[in-house]
Amino acid sequence: MTPQDTPFTLRHLEEPEIQFEGGTETSPKRGLIRYGPRLYEEGHHTIKLGIIGDRDSIRRLTELLHDMEVGIHPGTSDNPWQVPYPGLGKSSPLNLSINAKKGWRRQIRRRDIQSVTSKSTPRDRMERFLKLVQKDIEIIERDSVQPNAIIVCIPQEVMDACTPENQDHARIQSEGSDLRNRIKLIGMEARIPTQLIKPSTLAIRTDRQRASRAWNLTVGLLYKSQRGHPWKTRQIEDGHCYAGLSFYRERDEGDDVIRAALAHVFHGRDHIILQSDPLPDITEDENGSPHLSYEAARQVGEQILEYYEAQKGTRPSRFVLHKPSVFWEEEREGLLDATDGVRDLDLVWVRRRPKVRLFPPTDYPAMRGTLLSVPDDDVHYLYTSGYVPEETTYQGSGVPSPIEIRPDEICETPSLEICKEILFFTKLDWNTSDYAIRMPATVSVAKRVGTILSEVDTESISEVRPQYFYYM
Repeated sequence: MTPQDTPFTLRHLEEPEIQFEGGTETSPKRGLIRYGPRLYEEGHHTIKLGIIGDRDSIRRLTELLHDMEVGIHPGTSDNPWQVPYPGLGKSSPLNLSINAKKGWRRQIRRRDIQSVTSKSTPRDRMERFLKLVQKDIEIIERDSVQPNAIIVCIPQEVMDACTPENQDHARIQSEGSDLRNRIKLIGMEARIPTQLIKPSTLAIRTDRQRASRAWNLTVGLLYKSQRGHPWKTRQIEDGHCYAGLSFYRERDEGDDVIRAALAHVFHGRDHIILQSDPLPDITEDENGSPHLSYEAARQVGEQILEYYEAQKGTRPSRFVLHKPSVFWEEEREGLLDATDGVRDLDLVWVRRRPKVRLFPPTDYPAMRGTLLSVPDDDVHYLYTSGYVPEETTYQGSGVPSPIEIRPDEICETPSLEICKEILFFTKLDWNTSDYAIRMPATVSVAKRVGTILSEVDTESISEVRPQYFYYM
């Protein structure tokens, strides 16, 4: 078979640049150092930080914050993938400071931990710990000057006590309820974003770990404290509206209710979170993926566009919807009717784990940005993780795998442009300082939000907030 006869095409997509305060870069860390973060106030930004934790975790966190003040070099050699942490203060290129005054600090004392561990079941222990956290957040909230973010350190004894025997500590869950999600909702009710830290995060053994923790903590806290993203993409055009769709079941003892979590992105805006009304007549395919009825699809499309129009004063000229499962005919028809008056409608299926792999004839794995396409089927395999030449490394473990992209029959934009857009959406997650994430933010954010909104406690929240910083 000659190259002209092959059913595949192979190309490499250029790495998208992201916009910082004074210029553009491909790397979040290097961009923050060279150009500074996008700040929403003149001059210097101070992160006003509340802290909740036991004696040991507060000590360890305070040590890390002190190291962040002076700067951290991740190793003895200068490697492209090990960007030194430049420190904080008015002379720092980050143009940030952290104020963690004692009045915003609440210590979980030994008797408090004993009141948790003495309960008979993991669920009862979790509920007791959540009451302690809620009380401490309410006390911090009543301060005459509130912090703009709160770190909640989970003591090891609490993690052990709240985790059932058949589960590990990766996610602290009991009877379907998730400790992290519940704390996020408590912070949302108080209108103060939260950051959870496990003991393993503070068990720092090397300077490389210390620098990595400092970078990730800074990016997340900056986004939460200033209520706005520290970088953005230049590639979202005005008049274009992107959304990602994820489904979740409400954890309720009553009816089996399915809703959609919608991550909504358009020019000049943060990730906006929308929660659909209960969706009627949901059908699951053989893989367990939910599919919308005509009415539910129309309802979801209308909700997204109504929010866009309320913010922008007009309908978008182009609407792109990313979904983690194939579109069925009823879904197409409902979305078409919902988007009447929108010039271009692009429906795109984005799948996480296809069975396709590329093995380059080198010692390096496939390069990030590699795109393998099957033009006859309009199927595309995009490596959003892999070897990054400018960092001279692959940061993952194992053999990287692509994500699968299938533009639907209802898709006006050329497939190559769709793939390029998905690549730049992998750089729009402000919960990490990593070079990029694996799935586009439209899909990954919607999924993350859905896990939080599925909690029973959501019903007791006075208002479910649309800003992403409450969920991450």
